[in-house]
Amino acid sequence: IIKKILYALVFSAASFSCLAATQFPGDSVDGTPVISRLDVNGLEPGKIHRFYLQGADNGVGQHWLVPVLVAKGAKPGKRLGLQAGVHGDELNGTRAIHQLFENLDPQQLSGSVVAVIGANSTGLLANSRYYQLQHDSGGGVDFNRIWPGKADGNAAEQQVYRLFNGIWLGNVDAAIDLHTQSTGTAYPLYIYADYRMAGVRELAERVPADIIKIDPGEPGAAEQAFNEAGIPSITLEIGAAKSYQPELIRRGVTGIENIMKHYGMLPGKTGRDAKKQGTFVGNETRSIRALQGGFSEVLVALNQDIKSGQLLALQRNGFGDVVARYTAPFDGRVASIGTDPLREPGALLVRLIRVNSEPSCKDGC
Repeated sequence: IIKKILYALVFSAASFSCLAATQFPGDSVDGTPVISRLDVNGLEPGKIHRFYLQGADNGVGQHWLVPVLVAKGAKPGKRLGLQAGVHGDELNGTRAIHQLFENLDPQQLSGSVVAVIGANSTGLLANSRYYQLQHDSGGGVDFNRIWPGKADGNAAEQQVYRLFNGIWLGNVDAAIDLHTQSTGTAYPLYIYADYRMAGVRELAERVPADIIKIDPGEPGAAEQAFNEAGIPSITLEIGAAKSYQPELIRRGVTGIENIMKHYGMLPGKTGRDAKKQGTFVGNETRSIRALQGGFSEVLVALNQDIKSGQLLALQRNGFGDVVARYTAPFDGRVASIGTDPLREPGALLVRLIRVNSEPSCKDGC
């Protein structure tokens, strides 16, 4: 914890020393200005502003352009960051941001909402979780394992660096990174939250999620980078990839609005939260993965309570013979399932979550 506090202080000092005013390289696209650095404090209040962040270069020397929305309230207050599209196949978060802004009146807003839509430009275009590298026959980089990026790194690391330093540092007091499960798998409304970090629990429990995973953080994840920079953050997983799921999106937006009302950014009473939803809060997950290839049949549903030894999934070969059976290692709840019947070795079938009372799992395991 001491190391994280020192890390946050260094980041905070660096961000305020380098953040002067919004920087415009001089370009615009369809009338939308391109920026290399945002300064929310210098924007006109009571308006919604649109920008493109000048991202990393691609292989032909052009910049990727990342859409940025800023609702600058008429009155001062907290500054909330929202980010979607870190994984390019995870789209529910984009609709959650759009829906929030459709109903947001900056004249009634105290503080600011800063939103990045489509952080992983190449992943979105490739229908892929990964940032696509083109050099030396190409390759993919998990865009949520390289935060806070590198100024002189590869293209993916530079894209992250420009997002983290050009948009987030110095401009937000709290952040929500919006995801879904990967293609071929599904979450309910699910939250990763590091309860050791001040302000994180109050973020997580304002959302009417199905499940909250108390989690120590994933090295290189955006959530971890925010927390280490002193910006309380959660990862909000909204269902499945490559689709819009209206009910989960609606609950996600309710959670964001609850957080804004809690911070005094919006007027009115908060809506349904974790307590009213009956959110399951666990601290240990276990992924049951395919041991061989075959056609899988998952026999349990999201949010279902299960017992140790219960049959979770079957696998069949091409002739329909059952070649593998998978059972639960403990009592728990279904946190994620594989939705694609084709499962090769190592592919996710079912992920379970439970409350583990062992001291070693207090902060998540």
